[in-house]
Amino acid sequence: MKIATALLLTVLRAGCGFFSRPKNQFYSLDTLPATSAVVSVSGTPIAIDAIELPPGLDRRGIFIRDADHKVEVRGTHQWTAPLEDMVMHTLAFDLANRLPEGMVILPGQEIPATPTRSVSVVFEELAPGPEPVFLLDARWTISEQPGVTRHERISIPLSSMDSPQIVAAMSQSLATLADRIAAQLSSSSAR
Repeated sequence: MKIATALLLTVLRAGCGFFSRPKNQFYSLDTLPATSAVVSVSGTPIAIDAIELPPGLDRRGIFIRDADHKVEVRGTHQWTAPLEDMVMHTLAFDLANRLPEGMVILPGQEIPATPTRSVSVVFEELAPGPEPVFLLDARWTISEQPGVTRHERISIPLSSMDSPQIVAAMSQSLATLADRIAAQLSSSSAR
């Protein structure tokens, strides 16, 4: 009787472990400091007015492109907030780290009554895979230069397709995009 009870308890305990769901892991993007000196930009402040992510990408789970037009969404590896909000926030703070103090209107700050410049970014790609590379492909415009769209393609090699590596590469790609936007703003301000 004791052996049967012990065996039954062991089977039940193993069965409960089989049906238990793995714990969710949560990730957020990091703002990265500038790798070079703050660029010289003057004039009206800048705000990231809008971003647009590729269809299907703005979801809770981390997104990876697989071969043959398939995708993997890691349901237990999730973002801490809507991805579009995190990308806008991270890009705005990355840009603020590269421009003089007060030149970037950060998300949540009151927009001044004086005129501002706005940057809009449309992402064609912002995901890893199927190769071990994180790809950011985006077009961006500045409101003061209507009709002028800039195209950026940024590849960050991945040592693995683990979620922490993907998150770090996404943070790095947004910082690189901020570097390029800041450089363009500096060159157009110098004219």
